[in-house]
Amino acid sequence: MESSTASPPGTRSGRREKLLRRVILPSIRGQNCPICLGSLEPRSAAVLEACKHAYCLRCIRKWSTLRRKCPLCNSIFESWFDTISLSSRSFRREILPPLNTNASATGTRSLHDAHPRNVMNERRRSRPLPWRRSFGRPGSVAADVIAERKLQWRASIYGRRLQAVASAPRNRVQVSAPVNDLVKERVLQRVEPWIRRELQVILGDRDPSVVVHVVTSLYTASLDKKDSVSSGQHDVLDNFLEPLRPFLLERTDMFWHELRCFAESPFNMQTYDAVVEYRRLS
Repeated sequence: MESSTASPPGTRSGRREKLLRRVILPSIRGQNCPICLGSLEPRSAAVLEACKHAYCLRCIRKWSTLRRKCPLCNSIFESWFDTISLSSRSFRREILPPLNTNASATGTRSLHDAHPRNVMNERRRSRPLPWRRSFGRPGSVAADVIAERKLQWRASIYGRRLQAVASAPRNRVQVSAPVNDLVKERVLQRVEPWIRRELQVILGDRDPSVVVHVVTSLYTASLDKKDSVSSGQHDVLDNFLEPLRPFLLERTDMFWHELRCFAESPFNMQTYDAVVEYRRLS
């Protein structure tokens, strides 16, 4: 491990201070951890050296015990910058020990104890399905290209009749009912971009604003009456989703399941795309 403190420009320490000022701090400032969604603070954050994506140190350390690929861009990493101090203009470079693949393969370490993806179905943690892929590293691939690749990926999910594996109950985002207007607004700010993208795929319409309004209205109602739309009450669910069926037809139930899986996960949209797992509909 190495540390850095303020030094004159041109020296090794000066170059490290430049790295701190121009790369490390901008990666953290005003950002949230893509895994837990908490605000990033320099002292408790880590910036991956390979791709400069930032996470809570606790989250990325747990992630690194079983995987050494960035959750956002899939870059392989072996080190990160942490213990970042604004007052002393210092940081530490931590080089990770070799990954103990035998421990994860033999089950000597519990996935629920060591891996942020514990919200996914533990039985599906072996080889990823072929359509789960990286969509391109931000900065090296244009944003519109990444967006188009994600649309194609989402279309393949519906075309193959796959179904997202729901989060484990203890790790779901819980919204107490009844909820006030402020909570509803925050929830909708998170889920509306996801809803818009899904409807673009299903309807083949780049601007499905009318149907987005229908979906968000139904989802807002479900926050107040979530018990009446539980997955075990199919007759109530069918009636509840009736306003959507003229638009989504046979994909209505599948869409609603996908929406609930995302909404109840602890991830933002970008991280969810990278880690969500699927099974085939029976």
